[in-house]
Amino acid sequence: MLITSLFGKEILAQETQAISVIVNDEVISRYDVNQRVRLILVTSGIPPTEENLKRIETQSVKALINERIQLQEASKLEVPESQEEIQLMLDRIARGNQTTSEGIIENITSQGVKVDTLISQIKSELLWNKIVRGRFGSYINISDDEINIVYNRTIESINKVQYDISEIFIGFEDEREEKESKELADKLVEQLKNDIAFEPVAQQFSQAPSSGQGGRIGWVSEGQLDQEIITGIENLLSSSISKPIKTVNGYYIIKVNGRSEEGGKNPMKNQYNLTSVTFSKEDKVSANDFSENFVSCKRLESLLENYNEKEINVIGDRLLQELPTELHDELLRKDAGDTLSPRLSEETIDIILICDRKDDIGVQVNKNTIEDNIYSQKLGMMSRRHLRDLRRDAVIEYR
Repeated sequence: MLITSLFGKEILAQETQAISVIVNDEVISRYDVNQRVRLILVTSGIPPTEENLKRIETQSVKALINERIQLQEASKLEVPESQEEIQLMLDRIARGNQTTSEGIIENITSQGVKVDTLISQIKSELLWNKIVRGRFGSYINISDDEINIVYNRTIESINKVQYDISEIFIGFEDEREEKESKELADKLVEQLKNDIAFEPVAQQFSQAPSSGQGGRIGWVSEGQLDQEIITGIENLLSSSISKPIKTVNGYYIIKVNGRSEEGGKNPMKNQYNLTSVTFSKEDKVSANDFSENFVSCKRLESLLENYNEKEINVIGDRLLQELPTELHDELLRKDAGDTLSPRLSEETIDIILICDRKDDIGVQVNKNTIEDNIYSQKLGMMSRRHLRDLRRDAVIEYR
């Protein structure tokens, strides 16, 4: 046991000292690369096949070089950072993965990934965003004509298909990078279609500003999307993944989370506030009487005083798409203050009450939102160009 422990420490020491890349006199060790590879595998769920490991290692080296350049630039410009900002970003990543920051840390550390590996990645993104906004943000001009073009295009397409989408963007600057980006995009699509979760893959591989939110964009109309994107997703069903979509600056992988027709109003996004009252199967008379006398959840407490042997379960706010399929038709026909038909089990009778109903009003066209989207796109392009320039001027030595 002692021999194994000492041998393991010796390997770790060698790995830590072994140099993978030198970036402006700063070392990225073999250990750093292996930690990043392991982080990607743990968080994305991509299987560690020989082919995947080779591709992820290449991507990890590239990402670590970029991050080292970003951190060096932040140090040179004395960009401030705070633990609070890092924690906020970690919390946002956790929410996108339906967990907590503590849950993420426990997951990665239990599988041999140091916390600093994740924190360094978050820190470089945080500081780089500050650099780009500070340097280029005030120079971005968005004319009324630009906003109106998108606005009018969106209004014209309001009665067409609306999409709820998430994205992964992999950029390229030249023909060599284009080939590498296409190969990576193809491989990611292959993995995503094998039930690998989209959000952590977007967080690790996407170069779009949305990567911090797991690639989430939300509901958009056809008028808000480039024609290449529309062509790439128009025949996809909900929960489907597109093939890599080539644009001027890179490849997009789009996940269609949902889609709606008819002016963007989507009944599956109707919100219901529900409560369930359960009676014993022997008390069928009370269950029917309760159902007939129910008029509002505001009066529920006083109404329930008339009945014994009942159990209350507050279901709360739910979108129709989150509720069992067998309830959909009846819920669409009923309104607040109604009850659904009794649900019978072997021992109980369940009465579902509709306390409130709010129908989806469709995609709202807002010029401020359009302006924000154009700003993000332009800032993202400037960010990629500035990083490219810094990388070109950097002294990078591979070992």
